[in-house]
Amino acid sequence: MANTLLTTLGTSPYSETVYVFGERKADRTRYVAKALCQLFDIERVIVLLTQEAYDTHWKHLQDCLPPHVEKIAKAIPEGKTEAETWEIFDVLVDSIEPHTQLIFDITHAFRSIPVLVLLGAALLRKAKNVNIQGLYYGLYLKDQQETPIIDLTPALRLLDWLTATDKFISTGSALELGQLLDTVQRDFYRQPGLDKRDPKPTRLQSFGRAIRNVSRSLELVRPVSLLEEDLPNLQRHSTADLEQEVGQFAKPFGLLLQSIRDSYSQLALPSDKASDPRAEIQKHFQLLRWYVEKRLTAQALLLAREWVISALCLCEGIQNYREREQRQEIEQQLGSLIPRGEQPQMPLTIATHVPDVQQLAGLWFRLSEYRNDTAHVQMNPNPLDGEVLENFVLRELLPKLEALFPDLTQPASSEELEGGISKTP
Repeated sequence: MANTLLTTLGTSPYSETVYVFGERKADRTRYVAKALCQLFDIERVIVLLTQEAYDTHWKHLQDCLPPHVEKIAKAIPEGKTEAETWEIFDVLVDSIEPHTQLIFDITHAFRSIPVLVLLGAALLRKAKNVNIQGLYYGLYLKDQQETPIIDLTPALRLLDWLTATDKFISTGSALELGQLLDTVQRDFYRQPGLDKRDPKPTRLQSFGRAIRNVSRSLELVRPVSLLEEDLPNLQRHSTADLEQEVGQFAKPFGLLLQSIRDSYSQLALPSDKASDPRAEIQKHFQLLRWYVEKRLTAQALLLAREWVISALCLCEGIQNYREREQRQEIEQQLGSLIPRGEQPQMPLTIATHVPDVQQLAGLWFRLSEYRNDTAHVQMNPNPLDGEVLENFVLRELLPKLEALFPDLTQPASSEELEGGISKTP
């Protein structure tokens, strides 16, 4: 796909200048579009302009652009009303084909067009898989022989940070934030003319990988990997040197660094509680609470059913609560709580560990039913309504578990949190 420049023209009598980008200079011209065609090997130029701007500049611009460049004029209104603003936005977005290699120029833009270009670029990348090569602005200075072209492409990255931040706040997932940290470090080393003496990011990629691993374990409900590997690894990478790099090379992430620590620290085991089954079960419940708070219904149902078995294993004195045969025995006792015709009830040692065995029976029945319905993704004749599942998780699940297992559902103490992922001094 050809490299495309999308630019704008107003009605001003633009002055001639020499546009400069880095160490490269273009021929003297009054149109930045001509300079960008020289500097960036442009094959198609799309110009947004009003009728007055068209009458003033279009023929002159066509004459000065290289003959091989395709030249396209797109009429836009002046943007005096909200309706006209959205009309400009529509013209901008509709002018670009999917998968285009695109450069934006806002040197001669007026009114709200720079904002519309920024928003349009963000939409085009996602909706049409457009590859944004750059966003540029010619900083014309009166009485100066040369005009520097300013690279505003990082402003597009800021929108990526905004999207990733919103996802983290709403869902707790830091996958996109981790990917951005990885991209920041890789892009830095790809810069031309990189001076070996300049400070360089060396920790962003590893920290990004660490938070991606945490997010992956959270999304896939992997509490064992989360506690034993991912959160300890995240803690090891959470250092003062990392904070310094974030402040220098990934400033938007600096606003989130402590929020990520705070969100994930509640799930981490204190160092002196490693391999402590009781502490692990308590942290698994904290993870369950986290899922409920984030309204992650499917993950909450999957974890809650297994947590009941783990909790009863611990109550029975079974330290290796992940051992298959031990869990099956507890699961059989739980199943025996639910009447099934004339089937004799097996001895229920688990009944001695809860204040109300009938409440446990009712909870287990619903958990099993709701978990199975979720896992089988409606592949049965009478699936449950999604609102029923969500209401159960959001309103009933945690209070019922807290009533049945008060000692294992207590939130982590402040002393425990100090052993988690805290801010570096």
